[in-house]
Amino acid sequence: MNRRLLVPLLLALLARPVAAQAPAGLADPDPGARERAAASLAAGGAGAVEPLVAALADADPFVAGAAADALARIGAASVPALVRALGDAREEVCVGAAVALGKLGPRATEAVPALAQALSNPKAVVRWTAASALGAAGRGASPALPALRDALWDRDEDVRRGATLALERIDPAAWLRAPSWEATVAVVERLVPILMREHHVPAVSVALVKDRTVAFSKAWGVADAKTGAPATTTTLFEVASMTKPAFAYVALKLVEDGKLDLDRPLAEVVDLPAVPGQPELTRITPRMVLSHTSGLPNWRPGGEERDGPLPVLFPPGSRFGYSGEAFFLLQRAVEKVTGAPLEAYAKDALFAPLGMERASFAWAPELDAALATGHDEDGKPKARARYRHANAAYTLVTTAPDYARVLTALLDPEAFGPKALSRAGVDAMLRRAVRADARDPIERPGRARGGAVFWGLGWGINETPGGDVIYHSGANQTGFRCYGQLSPSRGTGIVVLTNGLGGGALWTRLVAAIGDL
Repeated sequence: MNRRLLVPLLLALLARPVAAQAPAGLADPDPGARERAAASLAAGGAGAVEPLVAALADADPFVAGAAADALARIGAASVPALVRALGDAREEVCVGAAVALGKLGPRATEAVPALAQALSNPKAVVRWTAASALGAAGRGASPALPALRDALWDRDEDVRRGATLALERIDPAAWLRAPSWEATVAVVERLVPILMREHHVPAVSVALVKDRTVAFSKAWGVADAKTGAPATTTTLFEVASMTKPAFAYVALKLVEDGKLDLDRPLAEVVDLPAVPGQPELTRITPRMVLSHTSGLPNWRPGGEERDGPLPVLFPPGSRFGYSGEAFFLLQRAVEKVTGAPLEAYAKDALFAPLGMERASFAWAPELDAALATGHDEDGKPKARARYRHANAAYTLVTTAPDYARVLTALLDPEAFGPKALSRAGVDAMLRRAVRADARDPIERPGRARGGAVFWGLGWGINETPGGDVIYHSGANQTGFRCYGQLSPSRGTGIVVLTNGLGGGALWTRLVAAIGDL
């Protein structure tokens, strides 16, 4: 007999109360046939539970899926057996049990402790289905809230998202309330060392902004795994692409001072390395650069330093397309109108007004003692870059507290005096300029959960239930990963700087747990 017919017949024989009614269709690929078979088996009630639980282990996914559906149809009588199944050593049985409990929804509240325990299962798919089942249980799953909050920083993205949705369904009102400052700091203190070990990141420096001022800063680990030099809050990190928003601040201050026109083509200010037959290059403006709508590639073949041909990939101004190359061109225009190299000009236009005492766009010998070394995925040191020439796209080195002062200057521009960017300039910087459909929202819980992604002038913008969250990340091949964000409506922000290639996963999981403070 064909196996796909044999399995449901055996199930029907085992489930004696429904033996006469069970059709040979539990493994049928046709959804309608499986629906009828599951309904027939479920009609047997408690007597069919054990054979159906056993079928969760079947190698045929049609059989396992139909068995889970039948168990859900039986209702509360199947819960004790499904709780036992959650502790099974076989992944497929645990998953099937969680799926069935999820279909039971609020009727599965007796299984909440077991589902909460399943959130620590070594298999990600088990943790994810358990989180989903807890969400389906609704308010009755409130005893699982602590375990679900811990799952917000799970190493698996699906699990984190499942926990986010579950928390929202279990207690929507509480989920949208901001956690206390003390609770947020406690989460940072607890998670950073754990995530450093998991992702082989030697050092992390974090600064938190509260009430528009830098209210917390701390560093963990070593600036160099070879020398063992400890990291401190004065350790310099490469902030990588987080250089771009800092440079955008400089450019917009020049606009405010009448020295740069956001809508004047760059080709009218500096010579551009055009590609024959692509006159579109002459249309690119500073506004297009800062909003990543220039049409230029992230980086041209051969590198920007050689000043080779620079292709235009799409009509300038037509859509979003991230480009570091465009920032380098705008840097040349800034240097032309100021008559000074970026590093020299930034000292008076950015670092001094914002009180950034430890920051530089270019390497100098005196920086070496304070500079962190980048590390690979295993936490082994990489060669230092020593950027002798400033690049507006990626060469800024600074500390977490000093970069956090950039955030505070955007949250409270009046506090920094006339040399700083005005409120009107900040508003222009943080206003949505283009929708960035190519970008996924940053993972955050609760009211900070990201929806649509936009770009302003230098910053990414996430639409969230609690208002726009402004953000930027950074990743240099030299072994640095970093992230910064601010919430204008709340006056909060966070800066995370790391010196390891695993730092991207680290900051992702940290922000997924704490949201927007």
